Amino acid sequence: MKAKWTGGSGRLLAVGLPVVGLMVAAAILGLRGARRGSGELDGSWLSSEPTRTLEARLSHPGADRHRPYHAVARGQGGPAPGVPLEVLARMEAQGDLRGLAAAYLLQGAPELAASYLERAGDSPEVANDRAVLALAKGDAAGALSLLDKALQQQPRSARALWNRGLALRELELWALSAEAFEAVAAQGEPGWADEARARGQAMRERLRTERQGWEAADRAGRALVLERGSVPAEELRARPDIYRLYLYDAIRAAPDPQRLQELWPVAEALDEAFGGSALRDAIRWAEARDFQRRAPLAALYLDVFQRHPVPGGLPAYLEKLRAAGEVDLLMGTLLLAREVGKDVEGYARLAAQTKDPWFLLLAEDERAKAVLARGELFQAEQILLAAVGQCRGGSQAYRCGTLLDRLSELYRQLWWLPEAARAAREARVLYRRCGHWGREIDTLQHLGQLARLQGQGALGRAMLDETLARTPDSCATRQFVRANDALSLLEEMRLEEAREAIGEALPCSKLPLATEAMTLAELARLRPDLSQDQHLLEGLEAQRGSGELDPGRRVIFSHIEGRFVIERDRARGEELLRRTITQAEQLPPTNAEAREARAYSYASLLFAAGKAGEWPQVVSLLGEEVGGTLPSRCLLAVTVDRERTLALAFGPDGRMATYYDAGRGQPLGDEAQGVVPESLTASLRACEQVSVLARPPLHGRAGLLPDDIAWRYLVLPAARTEPAPVPAMHLVVKDVEAPPGLELPRLGAWEPVGADITVLSGADATPGRVLEAMSRATEIEIHAHGLISPAISDASLLVLSPDASGRYALTTGEVRAHRLQGRPLVTLAACRAAYTAFQVHEPFSLPAAFIEAGARTVLAATVDIPDAEAGPFFLAVQDRIRAGQSAAVALRDVRMEWLRRDPKSWARSVLAFE
Repeated sequence: MKAKWTGGSGRLLAVGLPVVGLMVAAAILGLRGARRGSGELDGSWLSSEPTRTLEARLSHPGADRHRPYHAVARGQGGPAPGVPLEVLARMEAQGDLRGLAAAYLLQGAPELAASYLERAGDSPEVANDRAVLALAKGDAAGALSLLDKALQQQPRSARALWNRGLALRELELWALSAEAFEAVAAQGEPGWADEARARGQAMRERLRTERQGWEAADRAGRALVLERGSVPAEELRARPDIYRLYLYDAIRAAPDPQRLQELWPVAEALDEAFGGSALRDAIRWAEARDFQRRAPLAALYLDVFQRHPVPGGLPAYLEKLRAAGEVDLLMGTLLLAREVGKDVEGYARLAAQTKDPWFLLLAEDERAKAVLARGELFQAEQILLAAVGQCRGGSQAYRCGTLLDRLSELYRQLWWLPEAARAAREARVLYRRCGHWGREIDTLQHLGQLARLQGQGALGRAMLDETLARTPDSCATRQFVRANDALSLLEEMRLEEAREAIGEALPCSKLPLATEAMTLAELARLRPDLSQDQHLLEGLEAQRGSGELDPGRRVIFSHIEGRFVIERDRARGEELLRRTITQAEQLPPTNAEAREARAYSYASLLFAAGKAGEWPQVVSLLGEEVGGTLPSRCLLAVTVDRERTLALAFGPDGRMATYYDAGRGQPLGDEAQGVVPESLTASLRACEQVSVLARPPLHGRAGLLPDDIAWRYLVLPAARTEPAPVPAMHLVVKDVEAPPGLELPRLGAWEPVGADITVLSGADATPGRVLEAMSRATEIEIHAHGLISPAISDASLLVLSPDASGRYALTTGEVRAHRLQGRPLVTLAACRAAYTAFQVHEPFSLPAAFIEAGARTVLAATVDIPDAEAGPFFLAVQDRIRAGQSAAVALRDVRMEWLRRDPKSWARSVLAFE
């Protein structure tokens, strides 16, 4: 009987009913009750079959005897080996949770296995088995993170290394997968060593084949342009995108019609691969030209292609091409010389003349690039989404990949990290499909950084390290990878490993990367090293003299220097940080690096004052940073920075309690329980409600104060006049039709109650209509996804239905610029605040924007809420607020009611902002 899983029996077993649970499980899994021999006690029955159907290795010794692997379809277990029911019962009685989990993983019942692993503790062995469970569910990234934890404690664990090799293989990180299997083979375990060696060799062979294929295609493509070469038809079919890139250059550089005829078979084969006749048409167009005029210009194009100076200068050459009407040569030169941006629309007109889909997509990419350079991010997004929609699923893998790359970089600028990663993963798939090794490596580096920024350190390091393993002789790659590895390890407080990684980056350049310099500054405080610390000072001096830094990057390096110096010479460090703040405030508010440098500089000033016990100065700095006066009663102000926590509280009598600590050895979790000590919490319990001023990355996190305290996040906007009263109007925005390209799930909504209700739903819920209606509303409910951008706060937005122009985003910048005359109570029921947990240096901007626009209160959920439960919860809170309770008290009272019914309820993740 095949192993199957149905929910009921698993729950019986998981709650510790060994007899009934095991009998039901036996019926499901076909387990036997017959007595066996001594194998019952040592678990050898777990590996009694001649072959194994589980590719991964389990930590239970009885399940780890080597047998040849017999592959089965994903998600199916092999034939049950007749597990003795009596032995399972004995294991249950003895608390052998790992053994029971192993039995069910071998039977293909991962949900049953999970119920035991949840209770099995946090040892390296359990982490290994949880990784096996993750692999069974197709979660290679999750498995990699678990195995990283296991290998931190047991670096030579053959089981964890084996499973790491499997996870890396699933992620198509062939070089690192080979390294993991080779590390297993080196340990010489009977059976396992030989299989690991074979697996490592298979990964190496795959890597070698891909690299050699790319290098051969690159050589053949260049020969097509420079040496009158040709390419076999089978090779053209294998990598059509690469050869299409070179064929266009070969046509442009052809010295005579005879060479164009020689290129005809290449064009014919590529047209067959892509469909249509674009490449043959390109040759026909060139054949019709006057080669007495074209040939000298084509000869000069070879200089452009090889990045050599053009005799007579590039401007003169471009003018000759325009005068001669040599459109293909002009388009190629503009692109290779990076001149397209000077007249993007002119280039787009040339592309339209060709009617070639390749150039039409390229023109859209260049349009988006130019719009991005002007800072018009949402217009660029619309251009890219439209272009990707045209090429997705078609034959243009390379061109579509470049569009997705640019879209991913745009989303990264907005700090929409999940969207950025999704676009980059899709681009990587396309580059792998077309065999473009170089582009895949670039995309892997981008994905590695995105993973780190989302708190997926193990995945990020693996992707970055794969690029170094593929290009071990590139010092620039080594500097980039090891600097980012070091920052990732620092974020996990793995200081010795961070020092080791940064040490590998330092010899590659005297000019440090920003990530490299910031990591060195942090490590200088946490784990001083005189040699590396001196390297930082020399690198900062070299950067200042290089003249290569733009204004935003210049203030980042200025902050890094101040951050380093303040730990050694406080007066000098404060001077540097004050200068950084002044310089940052002089740059445009859209400059994300300037805002980052300002926020981090205030952090350094605050912790220096707190460490010195200068608490009035701490209060002054907090007010200065937010541009307002802090309440003197029932206030909690708190900030964290790596290992340091600084907090102060004013009780109901105005007395101040303070806290400074520099002993945190672990990174912050997603929530904030335990950050504020009980000594401060106790001073606030007599308050009717507490205002919380939390600097990022704490702002917007749940759990900062105990559930039974009424508290709200404090937003200090610029002063404004009180608006005149307006008639009551309750606005509800629901059933939004989000653009399909964003792949957002449709949200449910509860039925509003009361009078004076205006509903905008479906296609009517466009940004313009919602904004206009909000200006008159006294209550607002928005059932829409929020995309959060802590890097550019004005770019955080609500995803609404597209209008006629395709615009779907209602940005916080637009909300701030609008006056909410009705001082509304705003309920944001589905804002993705959880995505702001990493690398945040600005507040949770959607609620802040509504407050600054005139809202009196914002209720915002930090997690997705079950549709059936959201209505009763929020309606209860709204009713209490309408009855006169403050938002913080109303939210606290409803929260406690729900937590009494379910202590694990999502109710604690709803926050109030005022």
